[in-house]
Order: sequence, then structure tokens, then C-alpha cells
Amino acid sequence: MAPAQRDTPAPEDVLRDYEIGRIRAIRAGGGTAGKTWRVETSTGGYFLRLRGTRTSGDARLRYDHGLREHLAAQGVPTATAVRARDGARWVRAAGRVCELYPFIRGRAFRAGAAGEIANAAHALARFHEVAAAYKPPIQAGEPIAQYTTLGFSDAVSDRLEDPGLQLTNLQALHRLAAGAGERANVEWAIGRVERLTEVYAGPAYSRLSGWVVHGDYTPANLLFSERGDVCGIFDLDWAYPGARCRDVADGLYFFAAQPRAIDPGNIWSLTDAAEFDAAGCRTFLAAYQESAALKAEELDAVPAAFAGRWFSIRLEGMAKVPEDERLRFFARDIRKPVEWLDANWGEVRG
Repeated sequence: MAPAQRDTPAPEDVLRDYEIGRIRAIRAGGGTAGKTWRVETSTGGYFLRLRGTRTSGDARLRYDHGLREHLAAQGVPTATAVRARDGARWVRAAGRVCELYPFIRGRAFRAGAAGEIANAAHALARFHEVAAAYKPPIQAGEPIAQYTTLGFSDAVSDRLEDPGLQLTNLQALHRLAAGAGERANVEWAIGRVERLTEVYAGPAYSRLSGWVVHGDYTPANLLFSERGDVCGIFDLDWAYPGARCRDVADGLYFFAAQPRAIDPGNIWSLTDAAEFDAAGCRTFLAAYQESAALKAEELDAVPAAFAGRWFSIRLEGMAKVPEDERLRFFARDIRKPVEWLDANWGEVRG
């Protein structure tokens, strides 16, 4: 195995905190925020993951793992972490948090497959219905540090995609803009976020809340059976109280976009602007509506929820590229998916 980075604990050291039999093999996985390893032992297969630093506070961990236990108890296809020798669901090592899960067999989402698009939507609706009844031992706790890795501001929020924080970071980004084209794209984004402060914040957002959102509902965090059913929903690091239309926007973009080649280890590839597929979007939305119908105001808010999510994808991704590439990273095709959904939402919504 490659040498561990300075702030990355060696998986062998972490695994000593678990009673999982004799280790036979450890294979490195992927991940852009953390790292993962596939572990084979005399007692079976496991999946070891290193959590991102922004979601590793004690209150966030207790909320996340309590939610997992609640979901699993209600039959939602997820996995609860293996308990370490001290009974905890996670292990701290070298200043980082690691979690060990039983290895779940399944396959990746087949892009463009209508049945799997629908099944992803049904699974999301079921997740929302069950998660809404979750009574955490404590409140979600630590505010969300969604953009602090950029270094523009250390402000945090009690919600995902807070337009106020987005505005602060976009204004800082605008000050770095040199070229007219990139500056115009950042100004466009600032204008859109200013609208979000009116229609997707404050009382308007509160009326949409009351749910628990997954926070990262993408094909990378789902497994499917050979029949095409969802057999695993994972990575609840960003699960948090909020508006479920935000996850629906995620589903439309990540499951109902036109198929494309993605390099999972390349942040540029992961955050390229995908092209929505109108038929796929209708399939996803209709399936979700069958299982847990959105109210009219929630449907109205989907384009705003997507815009906020899309700006977050680019803002957060910027922290993973060299500083002199950040403006180009953010601005490339930034308008494309937002303007498509604006123009076509009436047709998709039906």
C-alpha cells in the first residue's frame, strides 16, 4: 500500500481497535473528501472510511449514527457502523475519524435506465418518510461548516446551502476575478443567490423545512441489486434537518442527467456541468410523487433548491484545486444546468 499521508491514519492502526478476526487484505479505495479501504478478514469483508474533517465533530457523529440506526430499524437499506472494542461506532486516530462498515454487495447505478431512475426516487421518498420520524438524542448540534475550507470566511450555518454564506463567498471570489467573462459569470451567480435570499431563506425556507435531508443523494452513495432495486443508501455525513426538495433536486440532477463518463478521482470531472434529460427528470419526479407527494410550494422551490446546491458543488470543489485555478473551476458552464431547469421546470413538473 502507498504510504499514509501525514494526516491520514494507517488503516492497520485503526483496525486494531476492532474485533474482526485476522486481517487478510487491505485495498485502497477512492473518495475526494476522505479515503476508503476494502478490508478482508477471517470474519468477512468490511469497508473502512475516513470521514471529512468538516463532519467529524462529536454532535455531528452522534446525529449521523443515530439516524443510521433509526433507518436500519425501519427497513431502509443502509448499514450501521461496526462497534469498536470500546463500543463506539467510530474511532479517532491521528486527529481524524474512521468508521468501519460491513461490506454490502451491490453494483453501481446504470445511467439512463428508467427503472433504476424510478427506484432511486422511490428509495429517496422512503428515506424522507422514515427519517422525518427520527428523534435524535441531541439536536443536530454543530453548525454546518460548508464553505470554510475556501478560506474566504469562517462563518457557519444551521442549514445546508445557506444563501447568506454563499453570497459572502461569491463576493470574495468576485474580487479575485480578472477576466471579463469569468467576472460576468460570478456576477450572474451573485444575482441568483441574492434571489435565493428572498425565496429560499428565512420564512420561505422555514415553510419547506421539517424533514431530514440526505445531503448527498448521488449514485456514488447508492448501491443497486442486479434486479435494479436500491440495496444500499450510504454516506450520511451531510444528513441534516432541512427541506426535502433539496434532495429531490439532487436526484433530478444526478440520476436523471444524460449519461456521461465521469472520473471519480478527478474533481473537475465530478463537477462538470451535466445535461438534464427531460424524460429522466419526469420519471424521477413521478416516482417520488407516487411514494411521497411534494406539496405545491415544495415543487415550486425545486429550481431554487437546485441552484443553491449547484453553487455549493462548485464552491466546495474549489477548495480541492490550486488557487490560481479556482475562478476557472467555478465559472465553467456555471449557468448551463440552472438555466435549463428554469426553462424546463414547468414541463418536467407537469
